[in-house]
Amino acid sequence: MPSSIAAIILAAGASTRFGSPKQLLDWHGQPLLRHVILQTLAAPVSEIIVVLGAHEARILPATRGLPVTLARNGAWQQGLSSSVALGLRALREPVAAALFLLADQPRVNPELMQRVMLAFWQSGAPVVMPRVGKKRGNPVLFARACFPELMQVSGDQGGRALMQKYRRQTHWVQADDRALYDIDTPQDLHRHDSHLTSLLHPE
Repeated sequence: MPSSIAAIILAAGASTRFGSPKQLLDWHGQPLLRHVILQTLAAPVSEIIVVLGAHEARILPATRGLPVTLARNGAWQQGLSSSVALGLRALREPVAAALFLLADQPRVNPELMQRVMLAFWQSGAPVVMPRVGKKRGNPVLFARACFPELMQVSGDQGGRALMQKYRRQTHWVQADDRALYDIDTPQDLHRHDSHLTSLLHPE
């Protein structure tokens, strides 16, 4: 029985709403994708798969020198599900589960990743994910038993269909708003800066 958990970072999107590859956005002195990879390396995962697609040639240097496996999604325009399936196919060893992260969520930290993973080992649930109030957060963990179904999903829904199917068996991990924060537009980046300023300089 596999006793490890892999991480799959989905970074194949075209960043249409942002206007440029957000994977390369300067996040405190380094490309956003590199920051997400480094955060994930600090979690107890057995391997990290990074799925690239749009703007691959430009984004590739952001991964240089890091111990990750790159998976190139030539069908990235088919939606998030194509990257999910490709990431699973790229796994080099049998694992008990896969932890899925998004390249545009820089505030997801190793502590939250570890809490999600620990909840999986303790609960044995097919799906484990953070929750902030009544909102679903990231990263989302799927047990190995879900892999065949994940690889059959199509379109831009990722694992949403399975989340719905297994909603009664899902194990929830309480989290704060860092599990919700993502960067889709430049305004989202300003929202982070405003939040940080309020933390550093409360009235």
